[in-house]
Amino acid sequence: MRLLKPHLDIGLFTNQIARQRSFWSDTVGLRLDHELDFGNGTVQHRYDAHGSVIKVNHYPTPLPEQPPTGYVGLTIAGPDARRYEGRHPDGDAVRVVPSGTDGVVGIGITVRTPDTARLMRFYTEAMAFERVADDVARCGDTLLFVTPGPGGRPCNDFVGLAFRYLTVQIDDADLAMQEIVARGGSVARDPVTFGTVARYGFVADPDGNWIEISARGSLGGHVPPVDR
Repeated sequence: MRLLKPHLDIGLFTNQIARQRSFWSDTVGLRLDHELDFGNGTVQHRYDAHGSVIKVNHYPTPLPEQPPTGYVGLTIAGPDARRYEGRHPDGDAVRVVPSGTDGVVGIGITVRTPDTARLMRFYTEAMAFERVADDVARCGDTLLFVTPGPGGRPCNDFVGLAFRYLTVQIDDADLAMQEIVARGGSVARDPVTFGTVARYGFVADPDGNWIEISARGSLGGHVPPVDR
């Protein structure tokens, strides 16, 4: 895949946006870059973390019940004066650490799985991330920590409480998804075009965790004028 930015993003869904905004702005110390209105009542609050985006999606009605994903933790490199270890308002672990802690210079994402070897094969082979240790993969400067334990389960939608998906920004969503499938991945949702903003689709890892494959126009991605 040809990355348009050397960072992964992570997305969560919430019904309690006031508490989430206070957490990411005040407790963690991230800057709110902008909000993105999807036109269906869902508004995405986009927080910048060293080029990665923490996508806090405010869902206007009670969230559908879904099994938890394997994305259970987020580590953010912060300034030396700031430390934090706890959980965001909807329950996932978040920590702010000095840059370089555990190799994190931007963000690190913890994904839990009952089969670490299988998940590492997926991320390093199908997703073409770099293997940096037996249980650590890298995409750009984002680290993915693969840890043993209860993982995600296949589900028919990525909308649900707390951390739900990762985003990889590439130049051509359709081509990238075809290549991922050819390397052993599976499509969770076919690509669609969102206005002039992005062309995006989803693949799923072997545990059922969703990964958004996005060609964002503002980053130089190919966004066709209508769905193909």
